[in-house]
Amino acid sequence: MTKTNPFQKSTMQTYTFHIPHASTAIPDRTNFVIDKVKTELELLTDHAVDEIFDIEGITKVIFPYSRIFCDVERLEDDKEEMARFGRGFYYTKTDSGETLRTLDESHKRMVYERFYKPHHKKLEDAVDTKLKDHGVARIIDCHSFPDEPFQSDLDKKPGRPDICLGTDDFHTPTDWLAEIKNTFSEKGYSVKINTPFAGTIVPLKHYKKNKQVHSIMIEVNRKLYMQNGKVINESVSKLNEVMKALPFG
Repeated sequence: MTKTNPFQKSTMQTYTFHIPHASTAIPDRTNFVIDKVKTELELLTDHAVDEIFDIEGITKVIFPYSRIFCDVERLEDDKEEMARFGRGFYYTKTDSGETLRTLDESHKRMVYERFYKPHHKKLEDAVDTKLKDHGVARIIDCHSFPDEPFQSDLDKKPGRPDICLGTDDFHTPTDWLAEIKNTFSEKGYSVKINTPFAGTIVPLKHYKKNKQVHSIMIEVNRKLYMQNGKVINESVSKLNEVMKALPFG
């Protein structure tokens, strides 16, 4: 039996790739401890994830700035568990707990209004367009993670997998999850679900309300494409081919 191409045009048009952490750009260095910035960028950037998930024909919502400037994947502070560590959407602490940026409430509000909110509106608009045009919207939340846990990670268990799939009980169809997990496994990758990172992004407008909004997070272990802090282009290309083969339909 011949399998259909999972990236037929009609299928591809329902998808949005959300890529929030691939940039190293910092548009405003106000209040940063400058000599801490380089190390945090090296640690926390999802290096080359925009290339790994570069598939023609799929809508992409990419945050153009570094997460250490504004982490659009975090919730607002009153709902974000990492905020108590100085690592909500407005980072003030390094991974090791040192001061990265002095807290300035007026500057923080500016970052929220000018960077955080517009990004989430862009993602919401992309999802709304898919729902209007196709009746379903599918989000792939695209990330990478280090093989050795960060000091600030909540899950520090050893034995991290090659691939982590983050899910939501309401927004991640079980058959879709199984297909994606099985495809990675068949290609020789170890896969864990919601370990070491759990969950996946859904615009709050639709969260736990609209079953036609599907979402899954795909996290790639950086050991698969980086050595000694450097990106290996051939490995990025291989992973890109793997992503193209996934059954996103």
